[in-house]
Amino acid sequence: MPDGNRAHRRAALPRATPPRNALLQPPSARTAMWALSAVLLAACSKPSAPPPPPTTTAAPVTAPAAPPAPVVRETTHTVKAGETMERIFRAEGISSTELAALRADPEMRRRIDRIVPGDELTLRIEEGRLLAFERRLSATETLRLTREPDGRFAGEVQTNPLERVVRTTGGEIRGSLFQSADAAGISDATALKIAEIFRWDIDFVLDIRPGDRFKVTYEALSQDGVPVGDGDLLAVEFINRGETFRAVRWTPPGGATDYFTPEGKSLRKAFLRAPLEFSRVSSRFNLYRRHPILNRMRAHRGVDYAAPIGTPVRAAGGGRVAFVGTKGGYGKVVEITHPGGVRTVYGHLSRFAPRLRAGMGVEQGQLIGQVGMTGLATGPHLHYEYLKDGVHKDPQKVPLPKAEPVPGQHMAAFRAHADPLLAGLDALDVAAAPAVAATAPAATAPATTAAATTAAARGPGGL
Repeated sequence: MPDGNRAHRRAALPRATPPRNALLQPPSARTAMWALSAVLLAACSKPSAPPPPPTTTAAPVTAPAAPPAPVVRETTHTVKAGETMERIFRAEGISSTELAALRADPEMRRRIDRIVPGDELTLRIEEGRLLAFERRLSATETLRLTREPDGRFAGEVQTNPLERVVRTTGGEIRGSLFQSADAAGISDATALKIAEIFRWDIDFVLDIRPGDRFKVTYEALSQDGVPVGDGDLLAVEFINRGETFRAVRWTPPGGATDYFTPEGKSLRKAFLRAPLEFSRVSSRFNLYRRHPILNRMRAHRGVDYAAPIGTPVRAAGGGRVAFVGTKGGYGKVVEITHPGGVRTVYGHLSRFAPRLRAGMGVEQGQLIGQVGMTGLATGPHLHYEYLKDGVHKDPQKVPLPKAEPVPGQHMAAFRAHADPLLAGLDALDVAAAPAVAATAPAATAPATTAAATTAAARGPGGL
């Protein structure tokens, strides 16, 4: 083969380059190194294998999240002075549309809207949507309205009657009437009724004495076994300074309920003995009294009842207003003329009753003004005068005309009603057993517990 072709063939073959010191090695070592170089070169010239495909893991399939449950809340709102249903709903985040739906029934609307301060309204609300409404109408009735599936409200008045038990108890005066009644297990409300029944005959601030005794037959009220207060006072006896006063509650056919003596005479008089709830008498009727401001002898032709400024003053009897205004030492004064030539005067007032004017008629117990200290007065009190045919009489001692008795045609019915109650009082010996003498169930019927405010009557003496 020509040398040129041999050289061409050698150039075409890949040639391994021995290490730099390969020529210095022995022949056998050089041969091994040449072989190793050839192997490495062949390995590097081979195409690399493709990488393995990536391993994938399937993600778990999850169901879509459920929407959050609607929030339902229940709240009780106590009505404040000046609030309306619209304002209450707005404060609770309820729209006027919901109120309109609640009031859709005319009968229910009347019961819903007649709210007064102190009422409690219970509302169930779901995100601004009214579900239920509840309002207590009385001690025995509750109004409940619930939303129906069609969006309208269905309502009902649920009745939970009061249970009545007739109790007869009594006690002896040792301190004030309220303290003595409390010791006998009698509530303040019932004690106040005793004072109101006999207010024409007994001055419970000045007249009662230690050793006076009282007995009462009244209704004790409970609801579902829980005591809730006292009901009607059915019969009462009060012994004051040895004189016995008795009264029985009775409603004549077609007439108004009132208290009568065992003989059928009305305890109600044409005039109140005192025209306000007072703490004490600061000055009595005295024709020879030295005036505390003028410092000279000047007749005191009335009675001064000390009381805080603003204490209500009421007409002692029915009549017609003769004068309203300011008059000399009386300050602000009201004068009322009554049948039978009687005239009453109320002086040192701080203000008059709204819309009170001369010529208008007033009823017994009607508000005519408030206690003050206008005119010649050293402190807040009511100056009260009683005149008969123009002559001043002592308001604490003058005989007061009585109201109408039980009509003759109804006396038999009255006696049949009164005799068992009076027998119950007779059976109680207060000295031996001042606690409860006897109890008997009465007919269960809806009733309203009377609320009585006694703070004004709890003066330093008497009541």
